[in-house]
Amino acid sequence: MRNAIKFIIAIIIAGLLMILFRCVAFTIYIVPKTGIKPWLVDGDRVLVNRWSYGLRTGSDKTFPYSRWFRKPVGKGELVAFNYPLDTMHTVTNRSVHAAFCMAGPGDTTYIDHHPIIPPKRCRMVEVKPWNIKLLCNTYRIHEGRKADIKDGKLIVDGKATRYAYFSRNYYWMSSVDGDTTPDSRYYGFVPEDHIIGRIVMVVYSRGNSESFFGSFRNARWLMPL
Repeated sequence: MRNAIKFIIAIIIAGLLMILFRCVAFTIYIVPKTGIKPWLVDGDRVLVNRWSYGLRTGSDKTFPYSRWFRKPVGKGELVAFNYPLDTMHTVTNRSVHAAFCMAGPGDTTYIDHHPIIPPKRCRMVEVKPWNIKLLCNTYRIHEGRKADIKDGKLIVDGKATRYAYFSRNYYWMSSVDGDTTPDSRYYGFVPEDHIIGRIVMVVYSRGNSESFFGSFRNARWLMPL
């Protein structure tokens, strides 16, 4: 009887440790249907390191956003983040998407020959014809400001501005093929508080086979990324 109790206690402790490990260090997400071929495909279960850029805490109205041991997102890294346009839910409850980071706060990347500079907190971004809509939407969706475009000018809180200032850091994400997989060309800048962590591995992958065991893709077990 005593051994049985010890066994049950050991199982409970192991389960709690696994839950703690999953919540604090790593977590597993299912790749959306669009995928990022050939790196990720529909049905992949990916392992995300939540400490890659510092552990995110808060991000809702009850607990403010913070990040322990903050690190910048590296250019070209495959990142998991909460979907920026899902405004019906709090940040941490939004659907999870994946893309490559192409530019961080204050960096420059080029889309169709035009420079795109993700806003850096409290640093000005000059309003240009090719970024005015992007900046306007960022004010509306993520900054909680009243913004509009009139006569080719950006109007923020009722005043025209040539230079935009933001209260957060933002990133530009790319899926490589924006025609089939949404990326920042569709949903705009990704706020720093939406970043979950770096995708480090495909743990396993399942297709659409009717057979349970037949649905597993044998070539996609424990694939480092």
